[in-house]
Amino acid sequence: MKIPSFRSALKQGSILVALGAGLVAGGIPTGQAAAKQAAIQPYRNGWGFDQAGMDPSTSPGQDFFTYANGRYIRQLHIPDDMSSYGPFHVLFELSQARQKTLLEELLPYAEVGDERSKLAIYYGSFLDQKAVDARGGTPLAAELDQIRRMEDRPSLARLFGLAAGSLLYSPFALDIEQNQQDPEHYMLMLDQGMSIGISGGLGLPDISYYLDPALGSKKNAYRAHVARVLALLGWPEPENNASAVVALETALAKVETPRDQTRDPIKLFNPMTVRQLVALAPDIDWVTYLRTMGVPEAGLMDRVIDVREPKSIADMARVLARADRVTVRAWLAFHLADNAAPYLSHDFSDESFNFNGRVLTGVTKQPVRWKRAIRVTNAAMGWALGRLYVQRYFPPEAKERITGLVNELKTAFRWRLEHNDWMDDATRRAALVKLDHFAMQVGYPKKWWDYSALVIKAGDVYGNAVRSTAFNWRHRLDQLDRPVDRDEWDMTPQTVNAYNDPVKNEIVFPAAILQPPFFDPKGDMAVNYGGIGGVIGHEMSHGFDDQGRHYDEHGRLHDWWSHESSLAFEARAKKLGAQYDAEEVLPGLHVNGNMTMGENIADLGGLNLALQAYHDSLKGKPDTTVHGWTGNQRVFLGWAQVWREKDRPDALKRQVLSNEHAPARSRVNMPAHNIDLWYQVFGVKAGDKLYLAPEQRVKIW
Repeated sequence: MKIPSFRSALKQGSILVALGAGLVAGGIPTGQAAAKQAAIQPYRNGWGFDQAGMDPSTSPGQDFFTYANGRYIRQLHIPDDMSSYGPFHVLFELSQARQKTLLEELLPYAEVGDERSKLAIYYGSFLDQKAVDARGGTPLAAELDQIRRMEDRPSLARLFGLAAGSLLYSPFALDIEQNQQDPEHYMLMLDQGMSIGISGGLGLPDISYYLDPALGSKKNAYRAHVARVLALLGWPEPENNASAVVALETALAKVETPRDQTRDPIKLFNPMTVRQLVALAPDIDWVTYLRTMGVPEAGLMDRVIDVREPKSIADMARVLARADRVTVRAWLAFHLADNAAPYLSHDFSDESFNFNGRVLTGVTKQPVRWKRAIRVTNAAMGWALGRLYVQRYFPPEAKERITGLVNELKTAFRWRLEHNDWMDDATRRAALVKLDHFAMQVGYPKKWWDYSALVIKAGDVYGNAVRSTAFNWRHRLDQLDRPVDRDEWDMTPQTVNAYNDPVKNEIVFPAAILQPPFFDPKGDMAVNYGGIGGVIGHEMSHGFDDQGRHYDEHGRLHDWWSHESSLAFEARAKKLGAQYDAEEVLPGLHVNGNMTMGENIADLGGLNLALQAYHDSLKGKPDTTVHGWTGNQRVFLGWAQVWREKDRPDALKRQVLSNEHAPARSRVNMPAHNIDLWYQVFGVKAGDKLYLAPEQRVKIW
């Protein structure tokens, strides 16, 4: 299912797996009343840590995650309409409830004609299930007619190009990015489409779902899903065409670059002219593709484009050139309907949920209509809704408090860089300059999008989705030949997440994450350092992870490290990756230490920085015991509480196979057992399951 996204392939370093469809209100421990309470009360006492949720029968050295969270996890019921549940989901639910309040207050203003009315019309029209059902799949008629007329390379390229501003489909993803060698200017970027956070890609979550026999049941379920969608469209021979579609995607999967091989930004930065792209992959009519997307005609062949996976894109083009046109038409028709399913009658949306929700993540109940309405309204006009959100729910003093904490973490990072024992002096000096240039964005951006040119019509649910997608693409495209706008954000304030942008050399903390259990102004500050401090440190550490370290203080991509320091870093990163590779999440399923490398480095760095900032805050005073715990223990427990998440097995499997974040248990246990202080304050000894000998512990940042 395609929901327009503002995240690009280069925006990396979010703190968590993106909260997608199906993540909605849930409960602790069970029942609707408990669910309602959980949205407001993420922990049960007043000092910031849910001590009642611990499992003291488990030794910290055996499983620190269970020790800190075990009772909570055992009692936790994942709501039927969610794939996982934990603190991020609590805040996601709270953010949804607040947005619902804001949007329902706007409904009387639907006739006013301003931005508020557009939000009201978009949201209110989507809520009218009966009207949407009455139209069935008829809104797709014009696009399906275009697909049926596809006969040759130019007409296929035109359909791929139209996908940028519609709900049509392309296996490629084109975006506008900062030039990684000239960060003051934008450039085109072409991706194979499997990267997290951008449109494009294949129908299954990862190429492993096509190629691994152990995942054959998911692939068979996908084939059945394709057939049912084609049948809903009245497409001829749905069963035969579904088999052909899955065979085509399998052929594409075989030539795509695996996710764990897409982490080196230097190898993935391949600027070339459009003329060179045409020579590289002649089986796609790139000129028609780019023209249809709206890329300016003047100097088109000499315009530079970053082709992230040149060989894979050329091989994909070759597969498509050899594919049967009947199969390609069915493939495009299926993906159009699957992308459009949220905006069509319930038979389409139910079918989409049954596969994308039930089969892939184990969710048993589709979110109610108003929750889906909030999701699509955010996709369409997220910044307009965000402006209302911060006016109501994010007071200026909250921004000031978090800004102060960010500066504390920055000071802590400076100390750790200055005392790093494996970097040479030249690289250390350059790293300190980069840290000094870190930009900190907190709460909400300095300016907001202007939606005056966006046309929203009452009752036109599908048309509104298409026009908003086109509007959002035009906003991106208009940046192409302009100076980089450093006030542009990639997450709305109501998003429960945070990110690091290596090309802008900045970290961004939207308003919605800056509240309990991550940060409780009335709670214990040691817990806060472990919570929001760890999140802040995580994002800072991304600037120096296996990808971020290649960007200098101005966001330029190049090797500014000495050879010796690079070798020292890579040896430590490899050692850390091997630890994660050994983590068995489900029988026979291990964490991919290479694919999750950046997040793992950031988690380890974030927890170290949280501890350092806490120690700095003591200003030489001794660590004190409060609520039965030392301050050092409370920092570790605050970190563990952030990740007290429970996942359905299918959702966990999907995450491990296709996402750059390790599972929650690993995000607690693995950083902790690499930090010497953890052994001291929790009495972890040799023989404990998590024990690492001192020489095995990884120290990076």
